[in-house]
Amino acid sequence: MMRSGVGREVAVDWPAVATQQVGIDVRQPPGRGNALGRLKIDFPNKHAIYMHDTNQKHLFARELRALSHGCVRLERPNEMAAALLGTRVADVERKIAAGETRTERVPGDIPVYLAYFTAWPDAQGNVRYYKDIYDRDAHLAQAIAKTRDARNAP
Repeated sequence: MMRSGVGREVAVDWPAVATQQVGIDVRQPPGRGNALGRLKIDFPNKHAIYMHDTNQKHLFARELRALSHGCVRLERPNEMAAALLGTRVADVERKIAAGETRTERVPGDIPVYLAYFTAWPDAQGNVRYYKDIYDRDAHLAQAIAKTRDARNAP
């Protein structure tokens, strides 16, 4: 038995969930204690990746910050939301302060590109290198080598 979001116990047929005969949707109620913070920016993708706020702002001071289970933790989510909605940050903050869960649609289509870099220049222009937590550099090196070899083939 599990407790539902409204405090009642519900039965879950775990074998049926495991064999994908039925689905289960677990959500944390909105509010100050929500791990996603106070704002979520959803965008269509097959991986259920989204951008979100965080109640743990101290994590942005860490060099290794891959702590969001595949989603994108935003340092300044209100600014991102304001830019997407074409409004002021103060307007976004006022709506959040109202305390009600709401969904707003972004006007038009905005392409979203997520990029992964293990090297990036700092403010002084020096290239800084980071741990390759997704093991992508080896694949990139292999692709570069194959491209180089194909271009040099007679």
